[in-house]
Amino acid sequence: MHSFARAALAVAVLTVPCEAAVTKYGSAAGWDIYVDDSMGPGCVIMRDNPDGETQAQIGIDATAAPRGYLALYTKKPTKITAGETLSVEFDVDGQKYTGVAKGQQMQGYGGAFVPFDNLDFIYDLAKKKALTITSKGYKTVVVNLTGTDDAFKALRECQAAQK
Repeated sequence: MHSFARAALAVAVLTVPCEAAVTKYGSAAGWDIYVDDSMGPGCVIMRDNPDGETQAQIGIDATAAPRGYLALYTKKPTKITAGETLSVEFDVDGQKYTGVAKGQQMQGYGGAFVPFDNLDFIYDLAKKKALTITSKGYKTVVVNLTGTDDAFKALRECQAAQK
């Protein structure tokens, strides 16, 4: 996860907890759950990396037809500019997917996110061990998925409570 953020490759959220529209819903298995009013409202799980510099986010954008997203942000300067796109490959315990990450700069954070139309992709991460992200010219990043099963159960409960 930490390398992923340092490379500023991401797989999804559009805001971070420092934004006013984000409120804490709870915690589960090492992940914090937030409600982001600007996302529909949508719920997101977030976990800070032990390095204190990076954060992984996985959530629901419910502003239209619900979709999922993955994101990684860092407090360190990144080579990715806001709006810049990167082709990325995701390897989830050996199963490969491709996507396009979009750079984003926020107050104190930089990184990128990838939206997914298929919410099942997000929820399928729950029983997996690792998500490996690669993009040409950037360091390969591995996101540890420990605790996502319990965190996604809480995410589903959070999202159901927003309806």
